[in-house]
Amino acid sequence: MTMYGLRHPLLARTAAGTALTALLAGIPTILLTYFWPIDLPTLDDLATPGEPIVIKTLLLATVWTCWTLFALAVAVELVGTVRARRSQVRLPFQRLAAYLITTITVAATAPIAAPRALIPAAAVAATSTGVPDQAVATEAHRAETAKPYVTYEVQPRDTLWTIAEKHLGDPMRYRDIIALNQGRTMDDGQPFAQGEWLQPGSTLHLPADARHPEQTRPRTHTVASGETLWGISKQRLGKGIRYKKIFKLNKGRPQPAGARLTDPDVLQPGWRLILPKHGRDTQKAKSVHRRTLPQHAADPAHRRAISLGPVVKVEPRQPSHRETASPRPTTGTVPSRPVITSSSPRPPAEPAPQTPRPATAATSSEVVILPQGGMMALSFAAGVAVALAATRLHRRRRLTAPTIDEPVSVLVPEPQPPAVRALERAHRSDSEAAPPDDFELVSAAFEIEPPITLKAGIRDDGPVHLPLSGLNLALTGPGADDCIRAIVLDLLTQTDAYRTSIIIPAQDAERWFGDTITALIDHLPGLRLTATFEEAINHLEEQLVSRRGILQDYESDDIHQLRQAEPGEPLPALLLAVSCSDGHPYLDTLLTMAARLGLGAVLTGRSPSGTTCEVDQYHRITEVAGPLGKELRDVTLFHLPPDAAASVLHTLATGNGMPTEHPEQPANLPVPPPSTTPQPVRFTLLGEPTIDVHGTPVDLSRRTKALELFVLLALHPKGLDREEICEHLWPDLEETLAGYRFHAALKDLRTALRDASAPNDRKTHFVERSGKTYRIEPQHVDVDLWAFHQALADARTATKEQAKLTALETAASLCRGQLGQGLKYDWLDQDHRWPLTIATIKALLQLGALHEHTGQNERALEIYDQACALDPDMESATRSVIRLLTSLGRTDEARRRARHLQARLNALGVVPSRQTEAVLQQLHKPRVGH
Repeated sequence: MTMYGLRHPLLARTAAGTALTALLAGIPTILLTYFWPIDLPTLDDLATPGEPIVIKTLLLATVWTCWTLFALAVAVELVGTVRARRSQVRLPFQRLAAYLITTITVAATAPIAAPRALIPAAAVAATSTGVPDQAVATEAHRAETAKPYVTYEVQPRDTLWTIAEKHLGDPMRYRDIIALNQGRTMDDGQPFAQGEWLQPGSTLHLPADARHPEQTRPRTHTVASGETLWGISKQRLGKGIRYKKIFKLNKGRPQPAGARLTDPDVLQPGWRLILPKHGRDTQKAKSVHRRTLPQHAADPAHRRAISLGPVVKVEPRQPSHRETASPRPTTGTVPSRPVITSSSPRPPAEPAPQTPRPATAATSSEVVILPQGGMMALSFAAGVAVALAATRLHRRRRLTAPTIDEPVSVLVPEPQPPAVRALERAHRSDSEAAPPDDFELVSAAFEIEPPITLKAGIRDDGPVHLPLSGLNLALTGPGADDCIRAIVLDLLTQTDAYRTSIIIPAQDAERWFGDTITALIDHLPGLRLTATFEEAINHLEEQLVSRRGILQDYESDDIHQLRQAEPGEPLPALLLAVSCSDGHPYLDTLLTMAARLGLGAVLTGRSPSGTTCEVDQYHRITEVAGPLGKELRDVTLFHLPPDAAASVLHTLATGNGMPTEHPEQPANLPVPPPSTTPQPVRFTLLGEPTIDVHGTPVDLSRRTKALELFVLLALHPKGLDREEICEHLWPDLEETLAGYRFHAALKDLRTALRDASAPNDRKTHFVERSGKTYRIEPQHVDVDLWAFHQALADARTATKEQAKLTALETAASLCRGQLGQGLKYDWLDQDHRWPLTIATIKALLQLGALHEHTGQNERALEIYDQACALDPDMESATRSVIRLLTSLGRTDEARRRARHLQARLNALGVVPSRQTEAVLQQLHKPRVGH
């Protein structure tokens, strides 16, 4: 035993005595000196656990309780030490008390203190006096062979005292261990000498009656594909909420191939998780053994067979004369626990079954692990993010101006599938800088150069790329289809500007992506579905012939040379994806010419002339044969399950202009009624967020989570419970830690608002709690977003044109920009910002039309300009400006606006809508008389 690294018994005793004194006397001294008397919280304080006085009281109560329990544990251990028997009482902190008291007691007597302790020096001297060394050695050898013993492997923190207590039943029998090992040479070659430490891993001889400690094999669970910690906990422990115990036991533990569990939401198939001792399996085992016990209660051998694991059938046999009579468990042992073996040889234990090595790329920064299962390259996440941005741009461009009588509401956004949401979040978190807006993201992603490599997978946390030209890759095994989906979809994110072309027989496409792919085909440029396998081969042959002709025309040797010499004739990368179980002779012939022509093929099955890979259920290549064997050995391939692939495919189609069929339902956010008393705090969210208290600005830039919490609660006037708040603000943190962060952010928010408030407002909560719900107090906080929603509601219910115009003017005056302008929160962008922006622009367009109707054209132009500034890519707003300027005869200004709109559309690679084309034609029509 060591005392935190101290290597001498005296130092260990001094350190243990100092620690024990400090804990018993120091803690109450500090508490009584600095924290007495205790200010108890009021009932109002208890309603808000985050209040400092509540936290202080809870901490003091916790410290006093812990000290009392420790003092009782010390008393119990002192009584047990005096009586030389282990106490049956079990208290918290008893292990620490026993450790300190044992250190003091053991260090006070020479042989007990040393973890590699021996007989006192006087005894050694007396034994060796007057006896030749050879005689001593001979006598020691005779004693060793004459005495029966068992061997024991020393574990970390072992002492002779603890070994005797565990295995001989009496700590004072450490002297028997000393006598049995006297004169032995230890494993490190040094003699058993006084004052040295026991070395972990060395072997001691124990008396023959040494008993074995209870050793049970830890319960483990091998993760299967699609399993979650919640599901495992519910199945194995009876309650899903106990997943936290599994996570705590396994967090940071090395898994196969070096992976580690760091996120409770990320599991890899094949990982082995240690389960808590008590659970559904344990209870089942106990009940089974209770039923079988009465038949064999008199047989000690059967009693020894009862364990917490599976029922073990014990065959009675006569012990060998060389074996000890001590009882021996029949179940497995934990390697980290002490191991006692007989002096006679034993047959080796049966090796544990080997589980397949799972994918280990979850720890790599190059990949994204999807919640539905699946692993893709981070660049694929960028392609999906571009498709989402293009989808939003298409929807906003298509927005039509509402009529004067049309009700305007904020619409509920279309929910994103989990896989798509995770990919966009991974793309956002990849960059430390603020992500670009939709226009910048789409326009910057435009390329014309075809891809020359295929992102295949990952090995040793590094990406593996394969050349597309001449690729002849066949995948077989349970994970092959998932990998084909990943390859096809990765190339589909790169089909813009005719960079990639993919050929798939319709039957195979439906097998991999479902029947809906035929309905999406018109919005998936670069993807060609053929009726049959033969037709796909024919198309590949046509492309070969065509490309050979192009190479001859340009006098180029291969496709790479042509692309360098003639950038205007790039020729897309072409990939054939088919299912072909035993290969196809003619396809093999065509692929022998594919390398110089920029063509390749992937197929499920086997390829006689290409590279065939066996892919297991964890998408790891277990066997590979062919030219790419070296590159693909031990690679974990990228993969997508059917559901995730279908959602990504739909996102790519909407990004290419496919209209969505999501029903538009008004959100109709319920806002609290206007306060009848002055509100000290004003919180503006429409535009750059600002907070002021009685006109004094409050800066929360250094309390980022406090500001994010304030924004979230402002978007939910009815309030949210703590779990919902933590899910938005800390989605990747464990529940308890997220709860701590929440209370810290709430405290920071309240403190900042109270510090800026008047003295009579210092006790205001600003964020109140009702039951489990937290919400902003409307009597103390004025939120411009709530007033905006109220103005839209007033405009919807107005029966007269003037009342509607007044309500819409109020909404326009409140809108100073986009919601939370400058804030980069994932949940804000995906769920709130763009639905509110669209509703705002529709309200502005309706207000402008009302002003036009009443002849106030200049005010209408101001409103239309406000809408264009809010979203310059919304054609309906720009179209209204151009139309009104044209009618007023301000054609130069109208043409300048038209050129600006055309430039943005060209950057996106799209054409104006029919309505915009009509307005532009009217603008360029020659005027009569000119």
